[in-house]
Amino acid sequence: MIRGILPALLTPLSDDGTHVNHEALQQLVTFQLERGVDGFFVCGGSGEGLLLSVEERNAILADVIAIARGRATIIAHIGAIDTATAQRLAAHAAELGADAIAAVPPIYFRVDDQALVEHYRMIADAAGNLPLMPYNIPSATGVEINARIMERLLEIPTISGIKYSSYNLYDMRNIIELDPERISMLSGFDEVCVPGLLMGAHGVIGSTYNVMPATFAAIYKSVRAGDLATAQELQYRANRVIKGLISVPLIAGLKAVLTSWGIPCGGPRRPQRPLSAEERARLLNAVAAVGLEQLEEDALQILAQPLVPAVGA
Repeated sequence: MIRGILPALLTPLSDDGTHVNHEALQQLVTFQLERGVDGFFVCGGSGEGLLLSVEERNAILADVIAIARGRATIIAHIGAIDTATAQRLAAHAAELGADAIAAVPPIYFRVDDQALVEHYRMIADAAGNLPLMPYNIPSATGVEINARIMERLLEIPTISGIKYSSYNLYDMRNIIELDPERISMLSGFDEVCVPGLLMGAHGVIGSTYNVMPATFAAIYKSVRAGDLATAQELQYRANRVIKGLISVPLIAGLKAVLTSWGIPCGGPRRPQRPLSAEERARLLNAVAAVGLEQLEEDALQILAQPLVPAVGA
């Protein structure tokens, strides 16, 4: 099982979004490791993977593995609009030694269930024995991988779990119960991290973990300890930060916060747009007003304490 807190890692770029900033990427990975994360989801939506070239995605994954190998679980998102590109990325992830791969379903060109299953089977064949996870995010793809589809995907031997970005926690639980000993359930919406864990998710992947790594690591620790009051309070405080973050385009906003902290993440890649100076100032004021930095400091104190399960937990 893959467990814990895995940021959906941002990809630091130049200010105009045209080039990868590998030095800042290493800074970002180190920053998050020091704040208690358990792994990374590389080149997913938050990492702008579908906007990067194959060569860029391969180089980013190599960087992350080089710095985090042995210290964190690495899931490479290798999804692409065509199966052949996903296969190339999957084979390279296997060569580099990623712990698992994930892929969005076929997008834009609508396919039936048979073609969807064959898409994942061909990716699995290219990746050898590397564990493979479908990535369910219907709000972005228009395709829902529900329990009915997941049951068919489990016919592929290396399917080992799913990244599940949906509010339908009932169906999430139904997927877990298809094969509880096999399926790593990784819940994907930051604002319902605690509910996802309570419904049986083994870990969580999120974009705002880039600026709140300690907060979500402390949430995970608190849930494991059965201290739901602390987990809830941290979730409520994190959600106030999230409300500020989504007041502007999210990826550009997350990069602006990190840049203000000394990790130069640049701008997003087009067709996304950078923030205006007014938006940047408004965002930084908003997250300061709801206490983002104090939240992270409080979370670090929780992480420094030994894990003591609550009575009856």
